[in-house]
This record gives sequence, C-alpha cells and structure tokens, in this order.
Amino acid sequence: MNITTKIQRLRREKGWSVAKLARETDIPTVSLRVMLSREDPNNYSIKSLIKLADVLGVTVSYLTLEENETDKPQLTESQRKELINQFNKTIENYFELVKPGAYQEKKEFDNFDDDEFDD
Repeated sequence: MNITTKIQRLRREKGWSVAKLARETDIPTVSLRVMLSREDPNNYSIKSLIKLADVLGVTVSYLTLEENETDKPQLTESQRKELINQFNKTIENYFELVKPGAYQEKKEFDNFDDDEFDD
C-alpha cells in the first residue's frame, strides 16, 4: 500500500473529507488534492508527511513503509560481517583498557596526593 492509499484510508476511517484533512494539517486544500491525485503517489515533502502523520495519528514511518518493508534495516552479508568485526574489536579494546595492570595504574594515579605541589 503506498502513501496516498494509506492517507486516503486513514482519512476515510476518521470520516474526514479532503477539505477537513487540509484544515487539520494547515495544508491548502488545492495542494492536498494535487498531492493525493499525483501519478507518483509517493511524492510528498517531509513537512507535509509530518503534518499528515500527526493529524492522522500515525508515524511518518508507517506512511512511508511499503508492505514488504520492515522498520529494521536489512543487512547484507558483508555488512553483517563488518558489524561483527567492529563489535569484536570493541570488546578486545575494552578488555585491554580494564586489564588488571591498567586498572592498577589508574588506581595509583587516583590516590596521588596533589598537596605536595601546593605553594
């Protein structure tokens, strides 16, 4: 279902005319009629989509997602492998930072008495 079809369905569910939807969104009626009758039903400005989604009680994501799409991005195999590599590197770096020697050095620095340097 495309954006226009969703908007028309939601408008009808509310029992609103196009003119009523235009008033609610503060979009000129003629402009809204043109948007809803374009050959390319997915050609809306972000500003208009936000207004329409708000008054229709849905999210912009709901309006823009096609039926076969999901909210989650679909990763390619190479993207998935790269994410796993980055995740593993992050874990390794974390354990390098918290290894016992590194922690002890930080602890010794935290206990450093800076009163010795007061004038």
